[in-house]
Amino acid sequence: MELAVSTRRRWPNVPERILDLMRTGAELALQLATSPQVLDELEAGNFGEADKLYVDPVLSAKQRRAIRAGTIHWLNGVIAQPDQPVSAFLVEEAVLGINEVYPAQAAQLLLSNARSVQDIAWQYWMKIAFQLTQNPLELQQLLEISSVSISTFIDDSLQLGLARMQQDVESRKSGHLEEQRELISRIMAGETTDLNTAERLLNYPFSQTHHSAIIWSEEIDTEISDLESLATAFQKACHQTSSLKIIVSPSVIWVWASAQYPVNEKVLEAALKKKENIRLSHGDGGAGIDGFRRSHLDAQAAQRVLGRLKSNVQLVSYDRVRLMAFLSKDAKSIQHYSGHVLGDLAQAPAAVRHALHAFLECGCNATEAAKRLHTHRNTLLRRLAKAEEMLPRPLAENRIQVAVALEALYWIL
Repeated sequence: MELAVSTRRRWPNVPERILDLMRTGAELALQLATSPQVLDELEAGNFGEADKLYVDPVLSAKQRRAIRAGTIHWLNGVIAQPDQPVSAFLVEEAVLGINEVYPAQAAQLLLSNARSVQDIAWQYWMKIAFQLTQNPLELQQLLEISSVSISTFIDDSLQLGLARMQQDVESRKSGHLEEQRELISRIMAGETTDLNTAERLLNYPFSQTHHSAIIWSEEIDTEISDLESLATAFQKACHQTSSLKIIVSPSVIWVWASAQYPVNEKVLEAALKKKENIRLSHGDGGAGIDGFRRSHLDAQAAQRVLGRLKSNVQLVSYDRVRLMAFLSKDAKSIQHYSGHVLGDLAQAPAAVRHALHAFLECGCNATEAAKRLHTHRNTLLRRLAKAEEMLPRPLAENRIQVAVALEALYWIL
């Protein structure tokens, strides 16, 4: 795994004008990077001379996704801070896929693929640079900082990939993954655990506060790589660059990450839209090993709520279903209760129920509820009036029970 990959050079000091040109070039390139023609060329360059080795279509697909994501990551980094190195980027499924299928050539393939893509990307970048300025000095400075930025990003990402490959090899040799699973099971059972030993084995600190997620699929043909991509999305949603990921089975992954920031559910919603057969529950815990355990148990409780209610919701936090975790011991009783409280509204179109649900969640603020639902305020008011007509008792006399009943139906229907 030890290959000489670094071509790092001193970061050039250039005028602000050059940084503006570089940012503009990255914005233009970002538009190109989403075009099928450019993506096809970049993805084809990923294979290079090693094309004959890529007979596995699943592995090929993983590599194509990695190239696309890495290219967009560098461009976004340049747009944000053109005077700084872009952080290394790793798509684990791609790196581990090479390591699994071609263990003897894995490191060399990773290196040759990266250099092939770098060469093609550089050709496109030079064309953009010549469109941005005709001044020889500006062009020289722009190409110089661009070359250092690209090569630094590729080298740092390669080092990250090679380290992950080595970690994977060592884990498989030592039965490391099985040891991790067994340790996690003991922690979840509340058994006394030596923290220093556990942290070394998991390569994860317990002293921090924790977010935890359970990612699973109920479909038999789900790819483990799809679950892993959601695990990576959860890590990003926690604003972290590392996490603990445990593959429990081909259809279940457990993840922990630092809870320094709240979970950004928009990141998860965007990722789940592309994976309709995958679901994710998450919970928060305190610091230490007890917080580590609690965060997972909360994610597990949220998962069980969906199971008991036979809900088709893809994303759920324990905070969101804390009430339902208490109420959902008997799904039939919940349905009976909701029907009694809501009357005809229980069978109303979802848009009508959701309008009243959002209105109550927003403190009976129609403007805020309309924003949450992305609908016009007048449309919301019409739906609220319709809901009021269908309730067996006036809303003003029964808000708490109506809110609970609507919350229950949200997860059931």
